[in-house]
Amino acid sequence: MDFQGKNVIVTGGSSGIGRATARMLVQRGANVAIIARRQALLEAALAEFEAERVTSAQVFQAYSADLSDWEQAQAAIAALTVEGRTPDILINAAGIAHPGYFEELPIEVFRRTMDVDFFGTLYPTKLVVPMMMARRSGHIVNFSSVAGFLGVFGYTAYGAAKFAVRGFSDVLRSELKPYGVQVHIVFPPDTDTPQLHEENKVKPLETRELAGNVKVLQPEDVAREVIRGLERNRYVIVPGFESKLYFLLANGISGVFRWYCDRAIAKARKKRGLPAACK
Repeated sequence: MDFQGKNVIVTGGSSGIGRATARMLVQRGANVAIIARRQALLEAALAEFEAERVTSAQVFQAYSADLSDWEQAQAAIAALTVEGRTPDILINAAGIAHPGYFEELPIEVFRRTMDVDFFGTLYPTKLVVPMMMARRSGHIVNFSSVAGFLGVFGYTAYGAAKFAVRGFSDVLRSELKPYGVQVHIVFPPDTDTPQLHEENKVKPLETRELAGNVKVLQPEDVAREVIRGLERNRYVIVPGFESKLYFLLANGISGVFRWYCDRAIAKARKKRGLPAACK
């Protein structure tokens, strides 16, 4: 794929993986529009893009919106597609995570996580798909997570939302393929972003024990995999060697991974002075 002159919208594009991906697309000559909630971060990202531009014709835009709100999502997409600027690529990278023990997590965490991670993916997609179908071309990149194909301890809220993104993407891929619209799904592991730092403040010990065996990636590592996946038109994009291995295990001999997780969790519970498991 030649990104020169392509119109790209990146949600969650003001920080973390979204910002790294947007910046790499700027470096490849794309017109990049980003959506996020915090205006200051959006403006900082735009300044960064200006410093990275490769042609004077490139257009950079930013819009402040909470994409879990349908009306705000409509306003954002309308503003960024004015004058017929139909997106060639939509990258849904906005998301949050709040790990914790199920019995301790308030219902509000489940609702907010589903609103941001699932509906925040659904709404922009719902709005740009008719444009792409009419033009018979386009790419939609949805971000799930390793926790979107593995039931990771401590992520009852996040895992549910990211599994939903995976199911949505699987069906969407089939429905849009006849119209020339390609769907891609990304399953990143823990990545060194502000979001991960917030998660680590409340992450259960069992979750930390599991995560400690997987290399933490940099946002640029994930962004490169996303761009490579677009270039090669891959549906499933799994950054990182360990994550690729887990994906193969989970989608093949998934019992092996469950056995591994049970052992790691039992070890963590022992450290907490709790029984490893009920008899």
